Amino acid sequence: MRKVVLVLLAALCLGGYIFAEGGQEGGAQEIVFADLTWDSVMVHNRIVAYIIENGLENEYTADFVPGGTVPSVTGLANGDIDIDMESWHSNWLDVYEKHMASGDILDLGKNLPDGPQGWYVPRYVIEGDPSRGIEPMAPDLETSEDLPRYWELFQDPEDPNKGLIYLGISGWAVTDSNEKYFEKQGLGEYFNKAIPGSDAAVAATMDSAYRRGEAWVGYWWEPTAIMGRLDMYMLPDTRLPPADINILVNKDLPQRAPDVVEILKKYSTTVAMNNEFLAAKEKQNLDNEGAAIWFLKNREDVWTQWVDAEVASRVKAALAAE
Repeated sequence: MRKVVLVLLAALCLGGYIFAEGGQEGGAQEIVFADLTWDSVMVHNRIVAYIIENGLENEYTADFVPGGTVPSVTGLANGDIDIDMESWHSNWLDVYEKHMASGDILDLGKNLPDGPQGWYVPRYVIEGDPSRGIEPMAPDLETSEDLPRYWELFQDPEDPNKGLIYLGISGWAVTDSNEKYFEKQGLGEYFNKAIPGSDAAVAATMDSAYRRGEAWVGYWWEPTAIMGRLDMYMLPDTRLPPADINILVNKDLPQRAPDVVEILKKYSTTVAMNNEFLAAKEKQNLDNEGAAIWFLKNREDVWTQWVDAEVASRVKAALAAE
């Protein structure tokens, strides 16, 4: 009799394990997001998390794993991470192509139609801003080739004999491209290179110069909160190829969570939408989850296109209780 009971207990435990692994009767299934180092992707992660946790009949919980691009893609390929909401894989194409060829990751298509990136100056540097009493400083500034004529506008505070150009963030693939372009254009005779350790450090210099009505030049990209509130102009010849900002998932996710994948296939935003929710995040001092809820409450016209009516109804009910 004791033996029979033990066998039955083992069977029940095994059955429970099987159910748990499938994310059904054993409890909610965990979906792991790559929490990369910029704001927009962290908000996208929480938008999806809110929808799947509150809107789907299958039970899901979300987890967010912080990390850089390449480690996160490695985690995505080996199954430690399920979803990357913003791939920007044009900037690390070799790694992307390797994992796509092996079948370890799946590309579900674009989150954003493109990611503008290049060298920006405040628009008032070229056109002036009568509302702020700012006269045009460099009315003939059209391309990076014109920058040497105006280097004194962008004076390096630590080296008054040269201007200063912000070429990107230390460790980013795009920074290497900007450095090569800087050298190709022969700008080293007139400018020093600035390569801070974080995007927040670069944004702070841009914001500070803008508030004082001073000149600033450097690499930046969209969508970002600061581009949602500052009027910046990209020098056309510095425009890098628009980055592919796609949604990548681990190869096993369609089997484990097909309802989640169906939402991700329909998930689509624009640069303007991202600038909008990032500006709201900054203005209202929201955390990433707060910004996601702001988006869900204010852009119902967008996210309801990704889900069916029943899912939308459950998400709206959850939002009403916030």
